[in-house]
Amino acid sequence: MKAHCSRSFVCLVAMLSLPALAFGGSSDAAVLRSSGAVAVNGSVAPTTTALFKGDKVQTAAGGVVTISSPGSTVLIPSNSQMVFNGGVLDLTAGTASISTTKGMAAQMDKYLIAPATSGAAKFEIKKTGSSGLIHASSGVLAVSARGNTFTLAEGATATLDLGTGTSKIASHNAAPPGVYGAQPTTSFFNLEGALSDPSGPGQGLPTCVRCIPSSVSPHRRPCRCPVP
Repeated sequence: MKAHCSRSFVCLVAMLSLPALAFGGSSDAAVLRSSGAVAVNGSVAPTTTALFKGDKVQTAAGGVVTISSPGSTVLIPSNSQMVFNGGVLDLTAGTASISTTKGMAAQMDKYLIAPATSGAAKFEIKKTGSSGLIHASSGVLAVSARGNTFTLAEGATATLDLGTGTSKIASHNAAPPGVYGAQPTTSFFNLEGALSDPSGPGQGLPTCVRCIPSSVSPHRRPCRCPVP
């Protein structure tokens, strides 16, 4: 009986510490929610787990991920790869959609994409080989690389040649299908409700009755909710 109570107490402490780690105001931690074929650092991702700086996330066909941190939500659809670097998401392949009020930025090779003013923006990025696309859904973006720095107006799309560092900007009312694999009237953000907390980015965490240690991140060993 005493041993059982001791294990329960340790698990409770670990479970309560996860929201503090993920939402304690640090941009180096977040909560990842996954559906379908998703891997974190090469291991099958739990449905819900903590994500720490340096963790690698990969989605296969049918896999979808949302990453929530204070003031920011990231949606990673199928067939994409990225590295979570705290306040910067490093997209190495595929697509990502970012909604932020805290200045979260994205990296594609030599290019850094970030909100230009106030830290608030919604934008989609896609990387295919040596080509990249950026669409500013909401807010103005600052795109910077050595020898090529420009602003991207709300509603505009930039096509990047990641090999030469050149870019071409076009104005659109909606992102073209090639940016994130959807019809022009559809946004990644319409899919967030299926995976993220409806109260908004970075808010809340599912309540667990019991806790199972997760080892997908080598940086920390948080607890996660077991799959029902």
